Amino acid sequence: MAVDPTSVGLPDDHWRPTYEDIHILIKNISEKIRGEFKPDLMVAIGGGGFFPARVLRTFLKKQDEKNPEQLRNVPIQAVGLSLYEEVAGISEEMIGKEVIRTQWLDSRSKSTPNSDLKDAGGLLGKNVLIVDEVDDSRTTLHYAYNELLKDVRSTIAELSPEERANLPPTRFAIFVVHNKLGPKRAELPVLTSPADDKIEDGVSKGVYYYAAETMPPVWIDFPWEQIDIAEHNRLAALARQHGLSAPRRRGA
Repeated sequence: MAVDPTSVGLPDDHWRPTYEDIHILIKNISEKIRGEFKPDLMVAIGGGGFFPARVLRTFLKKQDEKNPEQLRNVPIQAVGLSLYEEVAGISEEMIGKEVIRTQWLDSRSKSTPNSDLKDAGGLLGKNVLIVDEVDDSRTTLHYAYNELLKDVRSTIAELSPEERANLPPTRFAIFVVHNKLGPKRAELPVLTSPADDKIEDGVSKGVYYYAAETMPPVWIDFPWEQIDIAEHNRLAALARQHGLSAPRRRGA
């Protein structure tokens, strides 16, 4: 017989992972991401993707090409996308249905910032890992991937044939801490294995996908959203004490 959360002192049936829980989840899947995808940079979707991206950077360090004994951090870029939050200039009916872009990458080349050369915000020829906290409806992730892909394709189209020939392929991957089971509002061309990775016009036709934890569609209270973190941790411990954790799969 299922335990009623309120009968043991919990205010609701929300899932309350702690900072430590999420840190461990990210550590556990980072080896697979590093070995399989080998990210050159991350694009964190603000604000939920900021903390996971920073933790990931600890575990995704890369060998320096000129000095293999030295490890380098994977750079983090940031974009601002809003689906459920109120943003100036949008109607109430749009909240939860339409992705609003509040911050985006500068398309000009980072290596020559004062010129008109473009490199799609530093993504061109890189393995780009898009990072967010949760894959719920998949609306935000679909928007981010397709818009970044569009930027890369439009930049490649402006290159000369010689420049295209010398450009490494651009690949995309997505990482979320939690993937919620259930119907999605949008789809992604997820690669089932690295062997399915095909390059077309300099860009992978698919996207690698990593979720540290796959879970039922329950409400998640993330620790970085909490005002009283001590109370959050207390409730998380109370839920574990009474076995009130939804079944899930690790490292999908």
